[in-house]
Amino acid sequence: SPEARKKFWLDRKRTAAISRHTNAFKINEDVVIPLPRMAEYTDGIERINIELSLRNKLKLCDALEDFFLRGNLPLGRQDDAHEIPSAELLEDRVAQAVALVDEVRALWSGWLRDVETLFPQLQDHTLRASWKTQLRAPLGEIFAGAAFQPIMKEAQAIHQRVLKGRVWVALHMHAGDGNVHTNLPVNSDDYDMLQTAHEAVARIMVLARSLDGVISGEHGIGITKLEFLTDDELRPFAEYKQRIDPDGRFNKGKLLRNQELLAPAGQALQAASIEKLPAHSRRSLMYADLTNAYTPSFGLMGHESLIMQQSDIGAIADSVKDCLRCGKCKPVCATHVPRASLLYSPRNKILATSLLVEAFLYEEQTRRGVSIKHWQEFEDVADHCTVCHKCYTPCPVKIDFGDVTMNMRNLLRKMGKKTFRPGNALAMTMLNATNPDTIKLLRGAMVGVGFKAQRAVVDLLRAVGRKQTAHPPATVGTAALKEQVIHFVNKKLPGGLPKKTARALLDIEDKDYVPIIRNPATTTAETEAVFYFPGCGSERLFSQVGLATQAMLWHTGVQTVLPPGYLCCGYPQRGSGQSDKAEKMITDNRVLFHRVANTLNYLDIKTVVVSCGTCYDQLQGYEFDKIFPGSRIIDIHEYLL
Repeated sequence: SPEARKKFWLDRKRTAAISRHTNAFKINEDVVIPLPRMAEYTDGIERINIELSLRNKLKLCDALEDFFLRGNLPLGRQDDAHEIPSAELLEDRVAQAVALVDEVRALWSGWLRDVETLFPQLQDHTLRASWKTQLRAPLGEIFAGAAFQPIMKEAQAIHQRVLKGRVWVALHMHAGDGNVHTNLPVNSDDYDMLQTAHEAVARIMVLARSLDGVISGEHGIGITKLEFLTDDELRPFAEYKQRIDPDGRFNKGKLLRNQELLAPAGQALQAASIEKLPAHSRRSLMYADLTNAYTPSFGLMGHESLIMQQSDIGAIADSVKDCLRCGKCKPVCATHVPRASLLYSPRNKILATSLLVEAFLYEEQTRRGVSIKHWQEFEDVADHCTVCHKCYTPCPVKIDFGDVTMNMRNLLRKMGKKTFRPGNALAMTMLNATNPDTIKLLRGAMVGVGFKAQRAVVDLLRAVGRKQTAHPPATVGTAALKEQVIHFVNKKLPGGLPKKTARALLDIEDKDYVPIIRNPATTTAETEAVFYFPGCGSERLFSQVGLATQAMLWHTGVQTVLPPGYLCCGYPQRGSGQSDKAEKMITDNRVLFHRVANTLNYLDIKTVVVSCGTCYDQLQGYEFDKIFPGSRIIDIHEYLL
């Protein structure tokens, strides 16, 4: 039922707030706690959160004091005070602010020092460390007036920077089995934040064990909890793995603590100290925990990275960082076909994109050069999207992977990594063309010859095509040429298309004239006028759609204004990764439409009609309300209703 579905997804929706706060990088430490002691565990986590909050507040006090004492505070200007020297204007305000910060710091430090005694009052908010009431409001009174607004703005900015580094522990758990997911969202480019989170994890492990819980939960051990297991706990698994995998081929460098310390005879972990090994041996150890973990980050790259300067890869990563991995996008995705492949749902493409971005950053930061294979994988992800935008509606954090795909394709083009495809090039040539003779030639070649030839080949190879349609092969990467040929001929392209474009049939191809289609017997100059944008698909290729739309508008008794000449909205160019071409096309179209509006201002056009879904999407950014004031964009079907 809708209610049950809403309840099921509610927790994921709440998690979106945590994901948006950070870069969706979290330390997930699931533990198992005996149910009778669950309340003690949640209280223990609450105390850790309170301490982490107080420590963050004390960092804020330090940062504010540094700001006030550094001198050269930013000041605004007032009409009656713009000539007053800064020192005289500030007077003793800085001293008051520093005294306030010291007083609040002393109070919060005392709460942190006596947290064990004061925990009940801090937990129920009887005592509450508040930036808004204890610092911001008094500082606003000290620095009141327009002249001091820059100081307050900077204080607010300092608070936001410090708050971004705050660590907290978020819990969600299974009903009945005691498995508690203990999540710590962090910003992976904040070293201090990572260290604080790691310290909190150590406390959580101690807390779990003290309550007779275990630290091996639903997600197993992984790399983050390995260091908290004793040798006795690891020994049975180490012996088992040595027995079934003596050469260490399975998950090499993982699962076990320092594999090189394992004796080849199958003995379990040795007590030999790493420090006793020679220096070169210590350097060659493959740590299975977080010792040598690498976390790529845009924040660590700065401006020295070539890939960051030449591409929009940072924007691509930022656009998918809030993904919750919930999978609500899968059922609506046209490229998610489980019997063929599980790789190309938006959720899994986001996972792949994130991994590839990490690979790009690692290779760039270590100056290895970005692997060609990584660009090929990046293009493979971008190719598996129809840019239909259906994934946007069910997404709880509103990620539109159609837009992400267009940005990925544009990046590939700008970096010179996009594979040349003759079919795509021919289609874009036709859509970009504006000369009637060129369009006639291309349409004749594609529709008159190409479409007919394809339909004939489908009839000829029907048996081969039916076999692939009934049992589609797995789709991973670019299909082999043989598969591409079979796929091209397993279904017929549309037939029975008009021999000419809609404009050619109506003899209105001259771009120097603005066509107005109306019934002179039933309309006058005062009759309602609509602006119909047919787009390239309804006008050049499937021209019967454009003609049918104009016929329906004719029968409704309105005047139909068409744009002069052959135009494309720019959406196919964006979808193909040609953002610069699309932007130029959009700008030229908007300038042309303004001229049309000025020329036909006596018609008072209030409605822009489209017959194409992609045109409807693209024209939303044309700002037609500024071209035809008070106008709306509407699909022809909705207009007729």
